[in-house]
Amino acid sequence: MKKLLLFDIDGTLLRAEGATHKAITRTYKELFHAQKTIDIGSLIGATDCGIFKDAANKLLGRQLSDSEMKAVEKRYLELLPGELAAASFQVKPGVKELLPLLCGMKNIVLGLETGNLEPAAYMKLKQGNIAGYFKSGGFGSDSENRADIIRKAIERAGIVSGASFKPGDIFVIGDAPNDMISGKAAGAVTIAVATGILPWEQVKAAGPDYCLKDLTDIRTFLHYIGCEN
Repeated sequence: MKKLLLFDIDGTLLRAEGATHKAITRTYKELFHAQKTIDIGSLIGATDCGIFKDAANKLLGRQLSDSEMKAVEKRYLELLPGELAAASFQVKPGVKELLPLLCGMKNIVLGLETGNLEPAAYMKLKQGNIAGYFKSGGFGSDSENRADIIRKAIERAGIVSGASFKPGDIFVIGDAPNDMISGKAAGAVTIAVATGILPWEQVKAAGPDYCLKDLTDIRTFLHYIGCEN
């Protein structure tokens, strides 16, 4: 029986310090002449489309039309690569050791669960040279609801791998409370890592099944997913 591991991106696999926030800020300044910026904390655990709508309410005092939303998405994706290149970029500790190990295990399927639009997700992964480990996922372009994103990730992983997954063999790995809450809602086992920017106590309060300081503790991670060597 195969196991499905769904990784969050920002704060879990990598950090592109300020890139998302700067690209959103520039997008609203260029398209709508917005002079203020949104709180960077509002990005954590959220979806890109949800962030765009929240930014419109806070910066413009109104909702976006469908055509305006498409224009925001388009300009954001145009600006993001430059902001990623200029950012202080970090692949989180242990990631580059853990991912190839997992890929070499026949009973493991890797996927993504992220609030990023799909193109944005792969831009960030490519910047960190880890995009090749992930063939499918659930993205912010699928839904604004994180649990639905995880359900979509499970569905796509099944199609790509040809496998079916029992609830106890599906794991969500993330750094934010919403990863834990949504993972449980989607029937997954949750593993929290203390590599994000939110207070660790706040993340643990969301009730993850397991906790890790970071992904360098590969032995414990493998134990949690039931794959000890």
